[in-house]
Amino acid sequence: MAKSWEDFGKRVQNARKAAGLTQLELAAELGAERTVVTKIESGQRTVDCLTSPLGREPPRRQDMMRRRQLQALAQDVEQLIEMGALQPVDAKPAAIESLAAAEAVALTTRQAAGLRVDEPAWELVALVERLGLYAFVLGLQDDGPAQAEGSYLALRRGGVALIGNAGGSGRRRFRIAHELGHHVLADEFAPEWIVGAGATEREKVINAFAIHFLLPRPAAEQRWRQYGGPDAPRDAAIRIAVEFGLSWGAACAQLQRVGCLSAPQYDAVAPATPTGLDLVERELRVRSDVEAPQVPPGYAAAVVRALKRGRIGPTRAIELLHGTISERDLPPERPLSLDAMTAELDVLPE
Repeated sequence: MAKSWEDFGKRVQNARKAAGLTQLELAAELGAERTVVTKIESGQRTVDCLTSPLGREPPRRQDMMRRRQLQALAQDVEQLIEMGALQPVDAKPAAIESLAAAEAVALTTRQAAGLRVDEPAWELVALVERLGLYAFVLGLQDDGPAQAEGSYLALRRGGVALIGNAGGSGRRRFRIAHELGHHVLADEFAPEWIVGAGATEREKVINAFAIHFLLPRPAAEQRWRQYGGPDAPRDAAIRIAVEFGLSWGAACAQLQRVGCLSAPQYDAVAPATPTGLDLVERELRVRSDVEAPQVPPGYAAAVVRALKRGRIGPTRAIELLHGTISERDLPPERPLSLDAMTAELDVLPE
């Protein structure tokens, strides 16, 4: 029996080498990222049901497809980093162990992103990129029921999130903020594809981070007074939901959580989802900043830099930009450098 996790890690390493497996190959067998194996072997990570395939139900085909899509995005980002075209932000992980801590860290994270406490978090994909999270809003490679969900994968520097393109804008924005929570906590791999799968305590804490990031308590309280919430709670809730880009359910839940909506008011207001007529009457328009396909702007600029430097070819550039540009947008083709030809070959299927 291993006397410590360091001893256990050595045994894993020896067994892997005896089997002739690389860390990447073992990670694939475990259904994990290579960094998980690296940390296990160095004794930096314990082993539990999340990293052991024993006793786990086989992954669904849809989950495997989405996971491969996420890992492909991670490889694309890391390729641009290795080329020197992309410089991710190094962020210090935060500790969130309670709902109160989630609120505090959300406020700190907003400040790091350059947001005022009362300011809506718009242009969310660009905003989270400032914090080292590369969020891609794309069609998932299947037609399963979780098209509006997403997942997160940590990189050596930064992290990648894949967000499905179904559902309303508010739901997609909340999902990006949720994946930002995993990024801030430095979770290595956070799969959350299944709708209605139930929330663990950790997920509840990250959900709290997400809603406080999108609608902080001070902003909710200030707008509640500004929009006459005590006298017209439904009208105020509608205006706040639209201004901060929230789904109706998330807006009502947060307004109750911070003490703006009383329990009886919540019971009366929350079931009455706003209609188009409600928005027209108030001269409001729902805004969306998370339409698919969308890639992080800094990442997109890095692709263009790599293309202009001859490090990648036009075909690879179009692939990396996921339908946000076409061949007509590209400059005249130039001869590829040796590095670019190698990069093109690296992405060919085996």
